[in-house]
Amino acid sequence: MSRDLSSVRLARLHELMRLFHETPRPSRRHLLQRLGYQCDRTLERDLKLLREEFDAQIEYDPRYRTYSMKGRGRFLLRAELNDREVTLLAAGLGMAAHFLPHLARDGEVLWNKLKGLLPENLAAQGERLGRCAVVAQPVSALDPGVFEALLGAIANRQRVRFRYRSPYGDKAFREQHADPWGVFFRAHAWYLWGRTVAHGNESTWRVGRIRSLVPLGGEDYVPPLGDECLASLAASAWYAAPGEGRHPVSVRIRPPLASVVSETRWHPSQVLVQQDDGAVVLAARVPDLDEVARWVLASAPCAEVLEPSALADRVRELALEVAGIPEPAP
Repeated sequence: MSRDLSSVRLARLHELMRLFHETPRPSRRHLLQRLGYQCDRTLERDLKLLREEFDAQIEYDPRYRTYSMKGRGRFLLRAELNDREVTLLAAGLGMAAHFLPHLARDGEVLWNKLKGLLPENLAAQGERLGRCAVVAQPVSALDPGVFEALLGAIANRQRVRFRYRSPYGDKAFREQHADPWGVFFRAHAWYLWGRTVAHGNESTWRVGRIRSLVPLGGEDYVPPLGDECLASLAASAWYAAPGEGRHPVSVRIRPPLASVVSETRWHPSQVLVQQDDGAVVLAARVPDLDEVARWVLASAPCAEVLEPSALADRVRELALEVAGIPEPAP
């Protein structure tokens, strides 16, 4: 490496690289003005140093007289983060370790790397947050190898083969082929969203029930339709069964649970109407009535189904099962 890399020049290189990150295609004039270069030659020497000594991929387009950075090579930008950004990083790493326990150790290693780039007071603030903020949401176990293979298959648009055991029926493992589209977390478990090859329909699988997953290649892979979005699909579920909101539901919640229910957004389509007696009516359109029925039962005796009658019937059936009372004969 060149021996004339003074602290002044290193600081200038740092600002030059930062400017490439902030401005995708800066002009020569923009670089000269923002960084205070006195002449073009100094800028060219700095660009040459970044290319040759740090392997930065910086290209110049003579037609538009602009630069573009295709890769920063081995040049390491200093992390100049504020309090809120460090808080976000620390909280995010803590949550990632909770929801993906097999990556907890990797999270610790990453945080130790970040600490070396942060001012001591900000690093200490992040560690304090890690000690005092805890996520208590239950997380179902999964096979780390299956999860990592799924992420790779999704990124590479590869069809997969796996063995899956449903909790219903005979509970036996069965081989399935699918085009994986994404994974999402709902109701204490990770789920795979994709397309079944056998029937060509959209489906979801609980990742913790998947075994022996093998990527098959991308030749026959079928991607989701252009207007299908993983975020909206995941949010469509009341608990874990996503899909089209086919069932309008309305539930009246009495105090003291009414105020608790009002504090949470249970579904993207929900509408809360306050009643004069302190109760609230929650209305929504959901893909699955069974999930709402279980929620109503868990909210007893403060929840009353207003509509549809099928939801009220399902709540009654579940309540009888819980009490060990046989269903009355028709």
